Amino acid sequence: MNRLNYHSKNKKKIQKNILSWYDNFGRHNLPWKNRPIYEIWISEIMLQQTQVKTVIPFFKKFINKFPSLKKLIHADLDEILEVWAGLGYYRRAKNIYSACRVIESNHNSKFPSNFDEIIQLPGIGRTTASAIVTFSNNGHYSILDANVRRLLTRLYDISTTVNSENERILWYFSEDLLPQSRSSDFIQAYMDLGSTICKSNKPHCSECPLSNLCITNTNNFEVDDYTPIKKSNKSVKQEKLWSLVIIDSHNNFYLEKISIGNLWSGLYSSPIFTSKARLIEWAKSKNLAHFFTKNFCSFQHRLSHINFTINAFLCNVDEDKKISLIEDNWYNLSNITIGVPKYQNKLIDKFRLE
Repeated sequence: MNRLNYHSKNKKKIQKNILSWYDNFGRHNLPWKNRPIYEIWISEIMLQQTQVKTVIPFFKKFINKFPSLKKLIHADLDEILEVWAGLGYYRRAKNIYSACRVIESNHNSKFPSNFDEIIQLPGIGRTTASAIVTFSNNGHYSILDANVRRLLTRLYDISTTVNSENERILWYFSEDLLPQSRSSDFIQAYMDLGSTICKSNKPHCSECPLSNLCITNTNNFEVDDYTPIKKSNKSVKQEKLWSLVIIDSHNNFYLEKISIGNLWSGLYSSPIFTSKARLIEWAKSKNLAHFFTKNFCSFQHRLSHINFTINAFLCNVDEDKKISLIEDNWYNLSNITIGVPKYQNKLIDKFRLE
């Protein structure tokens, strides 16, 4: 079958069916819809590699903390990471901070509206820039995220092999389908269809507005064979970490910036180490050896690619004793204003004084 002829013949019907479905079933109440370009930018960065339902509460929290670009520009990285904590992929938060520096120096502290300028900001690629521009009504650009890629692959019976030629074909169809009228609704419909109907596993083909136009469906091909192939996932690694939870007599926790490779970069945690020996060596260097208690806990903490076993010891320190810890790194639970990883909350729940 000649896909280009098929596309040309059915283009208007595909567009009409997608928009009609969106009017009836699309997600119209997303908190970043019809909002200023600043909020659209934040939402699009958060939505990278993260589902909508997960992003919504974090987006609301972020905008409540930084209701304007001006306020965000004046924030330091620790403040941004504190609000971001728990959402994961912390490089995105760092990209937001870096983008603020560019916006401040190159764009007079105003978020740019031009595609060519937006795509130059840290953390923004072609799809993210296209979404920001289109959703803010500053242009008409299509997208090719995972949802749209899967939808088009099945619709036009395109090979799932990831290569430059298939990428070019997918971008062509995505861009050529985009109508000049209601382009913002259309790309939102693209994403909604892919995430709620044309899912990677067990898609709801009977509910799809394109079921009678989808080459994969109408030819009774196995739909799971038309899920774009991702790079093979390596087996989840099993690793151990050792933490020293340090609490003073006022129930203040000692926290410091983490430096375990690129994991949790920029967040604060009880001192954490890759071996028990390093933990003990560090404790001795800080004159903490005499403050170890018998309290110990061990638990699993899972990331997408690593399953950690975190082993934690407790130190209860007397503020009158001479210990070599940074004075400003003590935090009371009532006024923690820094970002902490999820495992740190488990440590706090385990060892906090009642």
